[in-house]
Amino acid sequence: MNIYPFKASYPNTDLIASPESFFDTVSAEFVNFRHSGFFATHLEKALFIYRIQGSKTFTGIIASNDIEDIENKKILGHENTLTDKEQSMLQLMLSRKAMIKPVLLAYENKVEIDSFIEKYVTNNQPFFDIELPLNQEQHTIWAVSKPSEIERLQELFKQQVPTSYIADGHHRASITAKLVRKNYLHDDNIVHPGLLCVFFPFKELEILDYNRIIDLSGKMSKLNFMAKISHFVDIKPINKHAKPHKKHQMTMILDQEWFSLTWKKKLLKSSRNNEVLLDVDLFNNHILKEVVNIKDIKTATDVMYVEGVSGLEKMEEKLRKSNDYVGFCLYPVSKDDMIKISDAGDVLPPKSTWFEPRIKNGLIIKEF
Repeated sequence: MNIYPFKASYPNTDLIASPESFFDTVSAEFVNFRHSGFFATHLEKALFIYRIQGSKTFTGIIASNDIEDIENKKILGHENTLTDKEQSMLQLMLSRKAMIKPVLLAYENKVEIDSFIEKYVTNNQPFFDIELPLNQEQHTIWAVSKPSEIERLQELFKQQVPTSYIADGHHRASITAKLVRKNYLHDDNIVHPGLLCVFFPFKELEILDYNRIIDLSGKMSKLNFMAKISHFVDIKPINKHAKPHKKHQMTMILDQEWFSLTWKKKLLKSSRNNEVLLDVDLFNNHILKEVVNIKDIKTATDVMYVEGVSGLEKMEEKLRKSNDYVGFCLYPVSKDDMIKISDAGDVLPPKSTWFEPRIKNGLIIKEF
């Protein structure tokens, strides 16, 4: 991986009364916040060590990363992007003239990189530290600004991290690469201005489920829907809300009733030639395409997504908004399956994975 130091902007904590409120609104208000002095700028270009401490501890490296690593298949994505979200992201990036949230890249941890990080945080004071009381999280950043230490970290990534995987930020990565190719983004002394990235080792990341709600209005009755999906899944009522416990199992919420769904054995057997057989692909191919007649998931407006970290209560809350909604909880994609798909040059449908940690908008910024 080719990582570069950059001059970062970050929140001016003297002006922030409520960190949670600030980070919740910065995406919409970034331009106003920047003009009002809510951000300071680090005086030197640096690489940054970033640590989140809460119920778990996550430690990563924030850097600018050459988009040629995308071209050369060193940065691999695993999900398709949504067309309307790409357009929205493009407009936001050009209006902000900044990347306000890093792309989250996962890599196989290396002992020497781990050692560098731990030695550095032990022997140096952070330059930025903020507590989010409501989230019970502490966010701390150290600047690696000495040329010899920057070069050492760059060399470690170049030699020991041949590939990284986009865990969060497919749309940001795609749009940044497009804008660089069209010469809309400029950065001093770098031929290809980089992505704003944060690297976390796989060992620290959590892959959670990403769930779906289908709007059946104008399509079919819920009774007809149940009859049609029974050709693909075995349906069993359950007496309490629950997520699936294993691969090839889902749970469904219909009229506030919960069901356990298991893909039929003959269907799984017919797909045994697939190296990786994922529930999200089965769901899209059979439930969405064959039952609901949704042909292009990238542009579908009658499918909504609920991240697994929000819990089942969020699913139930959304489902109560319409009698025509039906919800599905899918089993999370495994790390090994994600890597196999990425290495093979294949992609998952949009919104297939939810990774923790999620980086806050506006915590560290790369302006252009």
